[in-house]
Amino acid sequence: MRKVQIFVLSHKFNKNSIAALTGALQIFPETAEIEPLVMWDRDAVASAAAKAAEDGFVPVICFSFTTLHFLDTVKVLLFLKKTLNNLPLRPLYVAGGAHPSGSAEETLKCGFDYIVKGEGEYSFPAMITAVMREEDPASIKGVCTLADGKFVSTGRSDAVNLDDYPPFPMRLTKFSYIEITRGCPVACKYCQTSYIQGAHYKHRSPEKVLEYAERLVSLGVKDIRFITPDCLSYGSKTVGKPNIMFIEKFLNDLKKCAGESSIHFGSFPSEVFPSSVTEEAMELLAAYVSNNNIVIGAQTGSDRLLKHIGRSHTVDDVRKAVGLILKKGFGANVDFMFGLPGETEEDEEENIRFMTELWTMGAKVHSHTFMPLAGTPFGSLPPVVVPPKTAKLLEKLAGYGIQYGSWKAQMEKSNRLAVFRKVFAETNDTERAVTESDNYSAPPLQRCSLL
Repeated sequence: MRKVQIFVLSHKFNKNSIAALTGALQIFPETAEIEPLVMWDRDAVASAAAKAAEDGFVPVICFSFTTLHFLDTVKVLLFLKKTLNNLPLRPLYVAGGAHPSGSAEETLKCGFDYIVKGEGEYSFPAMITAVMREEDPASIKGVCTLADGKFVSTGRSDAVNLDDYPPFPMRLTKFSYIEITRGCPVACKYCQTSYIQGAHYKHRSPEKVLEYAERLVSLGVKDIRFITPDCLSYGSKTVGKPNIMFIEKFLNDLKKCAGESSIHFGSFPSEVFPSSVTEEAMELLAAYVSNNNIVIGAQTGSDRLLKHIGRSHTVDDVRKAVGLILKKGFGANVDFMFGLPGETEEDEEENIRFMTELWTMGAKVHSHTFMPLAGTPFGSLPPVVVPPKTAKLLEKLAGYGIQYGSWKAQMEKSNRLAVFRKVFAETNDTERAVTESDNYSAPPLQRCSLL
């Protein structure tokens, strides 16, 4: 058996996926004793990987990232491959997460050795085991590679039963979020969740969730948070139809085990779908949760555009939901996505009117810019820029403290990615494509085209 040392490049946006994968390692007999080194600094990774190779360990350097962080990750990969080029044992570079799952071949061509595609709780430990046994990692379902420039895959791994895997490594104290639901039946055309994790809800059982919550409380974690596309869908099969009795029992049991720890349910990263918000549901949250705000996904104030992008709610659903949220004493943080494909001037005007209506009610706007995400129906569309009138309003609302978010950074990264892909397709030179994308200069704000 070959000895391996696993290194994981971490940042604040991938800690939940890292938690799940490192937790899965601990329940496989072959990998249970491996302690992955989770590190934030590329120089620290390079130094530690070099020492591991000199000590006879194969360095397996792992990355988990979304499309938003694709180019930054590729830069780190290029640095590490140059720095660690002459080690006695060659490192393996492995990528997983939303972007590699949606665009595996593109990711591999940038220089990664293997991709863990889709749900990785089984395939990642199995891949590490194959490396240790000196077997072919690409023989594992869910693991992809390139052979002589051709994409090689034995297909997707089997669907994960959340109860079979922990949400975080039980021996560590760094991770505190519990994933309670995976997948989403809404299947918005811009979102990867339904296309990578499945277009249906998969729930972790309340018994398991409480077990992990008790573990966190025993470790002194003061804030219990949950990962789900819609906290009010927990225990339900249908979006917009909360199972109130199920959620009430869960929250009641959770309150007992939480003790002095705070329960965050309905705030990041467990937002609420607009049509799930009812008077009864809000009374329930008001009785049990510690968060003083609720995050709700509106995306746009145009009913036509909501239908076009695949949302299954209306503008009025959002209006009613915000009213109920505010009525129960919560702050309402409403997600909007700007530069959506197919947006017209009329859509923009409706969006501006609706945002204005919501902030006069007392809500805040959480701003995002559309980014084409691999593996989605909108994944091959060109990037967009936010129209000038909308951009001006967002700046004004930010000055009043009622708008926040990363819409500018998302818009810039989306356009940088388009430059990277164009240059890479023409040259097959990753380093040149990264350099030219870094030199990208944003165009004047203009309207996105109608698709």
